[in-house]
Amino acid sequence: MFDRYTEKARRVIFFARYEASVFGSPHIETEHLLLGLMREDSGLKARLGSMAAEEFRKEVEEYSPPRQKISTSVDLPLSHECKRALTYAAEESEALNQKFIGPGHLVLGLLRIDGTLAATFLIKRGVNQGNYREIMRTTPADPPERMPVPSTEPAEPQESRPPKAAALADPIATLNLLLDREIAQLDPDQRLKRKPWSRKEAMGHLVDLAAAHHQWLARGLVEPRIGAAVYPQEEWVAAQQYADYGWRELVSLWLLLNRLVIHVLTVIPEEKLNTSCRIGVDEPRTLREVVRRYVAECEDLVGQIMAKLE
Repeated sequence: MFDRYTEKARRVIFFARYEASVFGSPHIETEHLLLGLMREDSGLKARLGSMAAEEFRKEVEEYSPPRQKISTSVDLPLSHECKRALTYAAEESEALNQKFIGPGHLVLGLLRIDGTLAATFLIKRGVNQGNYREIMRTTPADPPERMPVPSTEPAEPQESRPPKAAALADPIATLNLLLDREIAQLDPDQRLKRKPWSRKEAMGHLVDLAAAHHQWLARGLVEPRIGAAVYPQEEWVAAQQYADYGWRELVSLWLLLNRLVIHVLTVIPEEKLNTSCRIGVDEPRTLREVVRRYVAECEDLVGQIMAKLE
């Protein structure tokens, strides 16, 4: 569905999904799409003014008071109106003979749905189909990059199921909270205070940890004991040159790997938690202890990434 979307347009969808989760909405609505646009479309932000996002957020809160936040690990579907807006965005791109769909086409798509909070707010601020279409004639969208954002299509919310092992409920809840953190918007090159890494390099280590633990959890389901040559090493970060890899790709990979880890955790039966795991030269631990260590290390490193750095 998003093959023709530019990187910025894809990020708009990502942020719209995030906004929907913050408001506790069961669907991604057109107002969430506009909030996503206000994050990513610098031209729109300049046209609307610096306080527009805050003012529109208040309007949305008055119209539909926020409910309990929904975890970002649960996929949310697009509402009917939001799907129409995306369809109209594609039509606008084709009508302008532009190959790709960018944030500006999404704005035009929103403007074609009369009576919504999003369209009404834009029109009040002087943004209408005529003047914005003219802008888009002279500013074609950049081609999309290869990395897609997480899907917004309906999917089984497997992560929300209670785990078979009650002892894993707290680790799963903690991981879900970590996945809710707004990491992607941070400066990836800022250095950590307690590690010799940039945020990007620290995220690379988190990816290594997630990949290794997923394999160990899978083996724990079918093997009587687990042995591994080594725990993911800090020197792997430099060896793999994570500093030169894409920041958003690393963040997306970490999110997806941990959603898979969470899914596997939900299906581990209680009796498997005592499976013996020997990793490297460490003393054997139970699978329960391996999970706790993983979650604690993720908490610590995500906390360092999220910290305000000088």
